[in-house]
Amino acid sequence: MKQGKIFGLIGEKLGHSLSGQIHSRLFAALGAEAHYDLIEIPRGEFADTFPRLLTEYDGLNVTIPYKRAVLPYLESLAPEAAEYGAVNTIDCVARTGYNTDVTGFLRSLGERAESLAGDVLLLGAGGAARMMAKEALRRCRSLTVAVRDPGSENAASLCQELAGAARFVPLGQIEGRYDALLNATPVGMWPGVEGCPVDELVIARCGFVFDAIYNPAETRLLRAARALGIPALGGMGMLVLQAAAAQEIWLGQPVDGDLTNRLIRSLEGTSHAG
Repeated sequence: MKQGKIFGLIGEKLGHSLSGQIHSRLFAALGAEAHYDLIEIPRGEFADTFPRLLTEYDGLNVTIPYKRAVLPYLESLAPEAAEYGAVNTIDCVARTGYNTDVTGFLRSLGERAESLAGDVLLLGAGGAARMMAKEALRRCRSLTVAVRDPGSENAASLCQELAGAARFVPLGQIEGRYDALLNATPVGMWPGVEGCPVDELVIARCGFVFDAIYNPAETRLLRAARALGIPALGGMGMLVLQAAAAQEIWLGQPVDGDLTNRLIRSLEGTSHAG
């Protein structure tokens, strides 16, 4: 990789982000001379700002709320990005969008991916939720999607995409037992660390809990699950592994699994709540 490449993360609010730290450490370990920026874009300024960034950066990561908003600006989509309707990694030179969230999600679950074979409860209908919904449907017995507003644009769009394969309910009306609960909402993310997307009665009826939030490393949802003796996994592994997959796209070289494992363990103790 030639000297002077620049990459970055775009999102509305990035005070919680560990992406700069992760990518910088991966670049150093891989011997890549590169720089990584955090680029906050207010929603009202996205349309004016994003096209310029495509010309200034070699590659970009994308987070809330722009994983779908970037789609019209790209010339091509990798198959998984087209399928999930969301992009979290961009090769700016080729104007191609990718979704490495699915790689991070499945690799981070490891053997816990078996829980997706049963009855799955998914919280949320945004970009990450779309990916999780479709991955769950490849394996599960049933999928229930709980959202704050079933009439919202995101929920209506996801419901249409899933073509009746999932049941949609309001967050406050979740019933039944589930083999896995997957949280794809930002509820509980720093700085709103006291938030929890569902109450303890719902958590208690789940056999496994996955929270895609990585900061704090232990969310209120995870604490509640573990206090009930329910196996629970946070989003740090997913974050690091999707970043590694992004770098494989940008740099054209594999990222060693031992490296990512060490990085995950190191970062588990560094996410902050203030």
